[in-house]
Amino acid sequence: MAQYPVLLAGQRITAAMLASMLPLEQMKFANTDRAATTTFADDPDLTIALEAGATYRVEMYLHYAALDAARFKTMWSVPGTWTGNRSAVGPDQGQILSATSGGNGRWGVHNFSTAVTYGTRDNAGNQCYALEEGMVTTTTAGTLALQWAQATSNATASRLAAGSYMRVKRLS
Repeated sequence: MAQYPVLLAGQRITAAMLASMLPLEQMKFANTDRAATTTFADDPDLTIALEAGATYRVEMYLHYAALDAARFKTMWSVPGTWTGNRSAVGPDQGQILSATSGGNGRWGVHNFSTAVTYGTRDNAGNQCYALEEGMVTTTTAGTLALQWAQATSNATASRLAAGSYMRVKRLS
């Protein structure tokens, strides 16, 4: 099992070493709405700086809302050259979920820059949930960001809601 950092007998314990053991976390405390755009853009809250030459485990818990006509799509922006894939679990595109039951889901593994489109509750305020996770190995330092947009341009905004969350744990 990967452990970061590697601890050696007799090694001096410092605040920086202890801090490096903790996961990095970002939370959305307010909604972000986007209307009439299919152009991917970084979410202003779900971004984290990654170091060069490192491997990370990434988890993103996404609370979103959109009309079915607009839908909600995501991809990841990762620094420079990298290796890895991400999985996407949530309502399948074209699904309209009711208030009491689910629908068909998606369980795909994708490249970071592959657009993933999710189903909705066909409402700009009623939220759905998606989970994206993966391992990122970097060669250069930079920013990891969730990018998102509407799948089809619509004047009614799609929303990435407060409570969405990103957790990144360095493994090596």
